[in-house]
Amino acid sequence: MDENAIVIAPEDAGPHAIEVQVLKVFDGDGFLTRMSACQKAGEPGHGDEVEVAVRLGFIDAPELQQPGGREAQAFLDSLIGGRTVWLNILTKMDTGQSVDRHGRVVAVPYVREAYAECTFATPDRQLHHVHRFGRPLSLSRNIELEMVLNGWAWVVERYEPHQRYLEALEDARRNRRGIWALSENMPPWEYKRLRAIQTYVDRSKAVASNAPDCPAAACGGSLVRRMGKFGAFLGCTNYPRCRYSCAIAAE
Repeated sequence: MDENAIVIAPEDAGPHAIEVQVLKVFDGDGFLTRMSACQKAGEPGHGDEVEVAVRLGFIDAPELQQPGGREAQAFLDSLIGGRTVWLNILTKMDTGQSVDRHGRVVAVPYVREAYAECTFATPDRQLHHVHRFGRPLSLSRNIELEMVLNGWAWVVERYEPHQRYLEALEDARRNRRGIWALSENMPPWEYKRLRAIQTYVDRSKAVASNAPDCPAAACGGSLVRRMGKFGAFLGCTNYPRCRYSCAIAAE
């Protein structure tokens, strides 16, 4: 059996899922689409459409700066990039609305595909059987579960996902798929927490040393001394949101 084949997660999207087009995949757990204001609020109705960012509801992929982050983005793009998806819009626990504190719609996306045949793997993953259908079989797939099963996302347990999410996470870990093949793995929320601490430390040092302001428009950061593979340089305390840098003048 092809070890590079993806693991799919058949699951019905349900009768209330809305159909949207994926315009751009931001990272391993977010993308851009268009929908009406009513749809964004999780209510029935139509109207003028606007571009809306969608955040996947029960998972958290590595940040783009983390090991596996770019690969997670590429994998999600391979699943839904430029495609029609069906969204089950959720109610965010901390806001009581269908959007999070960043204004992103929180939802579980599904794709629908027709299969002329399916491959069934045996437990030893060495043999397989192909079942051919008399006519194409239409199948709905849970994209969140596929991100987890293939090793490109963590499950956020505080959002109380269904048990199948935790089982998918354990399956990916056991089979060392995606990020679980790496020697070290840090949850993205821990990575963001440590990055926020470092940003605070950098800003405190910048204030104490009267560091110059970052010249990037509407940045608000300061320039501090950093070390890179080519030596010292000045970088913004708002990195990675601001990537301004410049050389240090010769002393």
